[in-house]
Amino acid sequence: MRGWGGRWVTREAASSPRSAPPRQAAPGPRGAPWVGVALHLRRHPLRVLLEAAQRYGDVVALGRCPRPLYLINHPTLIQQILDQPAHYTKGPSVSRITPLFGAGLTTSDGALWRHQRPLLTTAWQAQQRAGLTPMVAAATADMLARWHLHAQGGQPLNLTAALEEVTWTMMLRVLFGSDTLDPGPRVRDAMRTALAMINQRIWAWWAPPLACPTRQNRRLRQALHTLETFVHQQITARRQQGEDAADLVALLGGRDGATGEAMPTTQVRDEILTLWVAGHTTMAAALTWIWLLVCQHPAIERRLQEDVRHVRWEAQRTAPDLRPLSYTPLVIAEALRLYPPTWVTARTPVRAVELGGYAMPAGAVLLLSPYTMHRHPAFWEAPEHCVPERFLPECTRGRPRYAYFPFGGGPRLCLGRGLALQALQVIVALMARTYRLRLVPGAPVWPVPALTLRPSRALWCTVELQTPPTHAGA
Repeated sequence: MRGWGGRWVTREAASSPRSAPPRQAAPGPRGAPWVGVALHLRRHPLRVLLEAAQRYGDVVALGRCPRPLYLINHPTLIQQILDQPAHYTKGPSVSRITPLFGAGLTTSDGALWRHQRPLLTTAWQAQQRAGLTPMVAAATADMLARWHLHAQGGQPLNLTAALEEVTWTMMLRVLFGSDTLDPGPRVRDAMRTALAMINQRIWAWWAPPLACPTRQNRRLRQALHTLETFVHQQITARRQQGEDAADLVALLGGRDGATGEAMPTTQVRDEILTLWVAGHTTMAAALTWIWLLVCQHPAIERRLQEDVRHVRWEAQRTAPDLRPLSYTPLVIAEALRLYPPTWVTARTPVRAVELGGYAMPAGAVLLLSPYTMHRHPAFWEAPEHCVPERFLPECTRGRPRYAYFPFGGGPRLCLGRGLALQALQVIVALMARTYRLRLVPGAPVWPVPALTLRPSRALWCTVELQTPPTHAGA
């Protein structure tokens, strides 16, 4: 294949890390002088990264943006980066989302991250032991109950909005521990505004500091003020309740058992906002892609329907027994392969390093894209096809760990991975067990890369009640 710069590469060259002597310049498209393909990358990031990987191999130089920019697209090299957080920082690559996430776990580095990670892990594990699955099941049951009128009248519903609503409700219950807490439309609007403004900042050629009084910055500051005020109120309420509160806000706002010190309120706020935004947006995106794929593939839908009929759901708003599921996890895994919500991450080496035979200067930005890696033909046969069976145990043997990394990896593996996978199974199983979904025809749907990888438009569907299983206990 011929690249933008006229260089020929072979599939064999793309299937294993290069062993060229260090300090050799990495190949890549010529693009514009100095900036390379940075302008194209901002307009069509998924296409540019895919073509770069296909044409130039495992390490691709993309120009300057303004730092030297590289795509790293081989499991061994990705592991080398993600398994060594002390040698790489996130700072330069997350500066545009920091206004929303603050110094939370997603954006922090160094000593702060090393201090916060075990505290967050301990609190999160305590919440999981308290039983997060019933919260997810209850939120899903409420959503499905609201669909009965649509099923009876044949009226289409906005599936995208419904899935955003259920993940919003779920995260409120996970974080704040109440099934009646409703922040109100003002907080919901603030979240939507903040996400929209951050998405604009991500791809803007220049994102002015938040202090600059631009119209966009004023909107973003107001939205952030609303969100931060709400979280501060929740933190204050938990601290007044003392040991009676046991939700995640209370667990983070309590005193460290080792030091006796309380986490600063601003840090608790940043961690809660990080978990809230990340959990809500990524799971909503994942669910939307799952159902788009299921509705587009009748054979997959039939197998999914058969799989979930074995789920025992003793009563509404209770956690189902997911152990009988065998095919549903495969569908979820395949959807996360094709459309990983976190479609790209980046690291910056603190000192010059060698990757695949090429020298990466300190301060460079190294892009690691699950979207691109999950389509590497050396590790995925027919990578654009939806084939859940590729995640059967016999098919995964020998597959490199980082050929598939929708939740990142290494010490910075996504804290919510376990909850996300369990929640997705609960929601998908209960939806498929209760209804049959049919997409309303509309414009083509394609992935839009922003803070998360989301569909280009809302999905509308009709729903038809399923015939309940007849086995005992169902």
